[in-house]
Amino acid sequence: MKVGTVGTGFIVDRMISAMKDSGIEVIACYSRSLEKAKEFCEKHQMKRYYSNLEELLKDEEVDTIYVASPNSLHYSQSKMALQAKKHVINEKPFCPSLKESEDLFKTAKENGVYIFEAITNQFLPNYQILKENLYRVGDIKLVQCNYSQYSSRYDKYKNHEQTNAFDPHFNGGALMDIGVYCLHFVTGLFGKPEKTMYYANKGYNGIDTSGILILQYPEFVATCAGAKDSSSDIFAYIQGDKGCLRVKGVSIGILPNVDFIPPKGEPLLNKNNSSSLNLGIEQEMHMIYECKEFVRIINEKDESTYNKLCDHTNLVVQILEQSIQQTL
Repeated sequence: MKVGTVGTGFIVDRMISAMKDSGIEVIACYSRSLEKAKEFCEKHQMKRYYSNLEELLKDEEVDTIYVASPNSLHYSQSKMALQAKKHVINEKPFCPSLKESEDLFKTAKENGVYIFEAITNQFLPNYQILKENLYRVGDIKLVQCNYSQYSSRYDKYKNHEQTNAFDPHFNGGALMDIGVYCLHFVTGLFGKPEKTMYYANKGYNGIDTSGILILQYPEFVATCAGAKDSSSDIFAYIQGDKGCLRVKGVSIGILPNVDFIPPKGEPLLNKNNSSSLNLGIEQEMHMIYECKEFVRIINEKDESTYNKLCDHTNLVVQILEQSIQQTL
């Protein structure tokens, strides 16, 4: 895989590092500013830089485009890349509407390429361990997720200095930017809910600065809290009548640990005499796993896994679209 990047934010720095550690060559970058593109190119020791996206897409050495531009540009820039017969890795949130999401997958198929959503938790070893240990909790009753992190741009927003992160026209807001991790986490484990409802705290321009998404399943309820206007511990709990599974400590896009907590009064008998059992493993840098899986799917033409990823992304996009509509 030989990658060209779109965007110069901190997430691109992290992805480039993960790609290089995964054996992927990052050879070119694009920014609207030629000066920024040149600086970013030199920083990461790339071969070429562009301030015209069409020129990057004409680069014959580049076979994959990583799109990490503002949320509102994900659809249009990804489609341009697909039409240029480049594979695409599109940052979360994939795009704001199901119609656009389905169109991107259709365009990829028509051009003989693949498009992936870069959402780390779906590919982490500890997420798979979590799936394999759901049985431990018995009948699931409640699922709780909270990813709340005070935004570095929120003070500007309070002073009516609007940035992309708090602009509805750029598809910003708490659910799109941060709650999406919780939504991927829950639907990746349990699939499509019977119904959803999003309750949001809205700012002066109508953007959701924080909120709680409720997902109703046949036998349990899941809540996904996300905030850019306040902070808390970042966690996920899966509660059942025989115990609880806990991910705690870092964002649920990273999942550094997975603990099983038995029912009260039933201590675990383990060598550490602990009240919980650590099931997780020590992982590599979290973005490496998605990179390796994207390469594998392309090289092996693993259509079965790819189609499952497409269906999952479409489900998340559908819920995001419905939820944002509920705030209007």
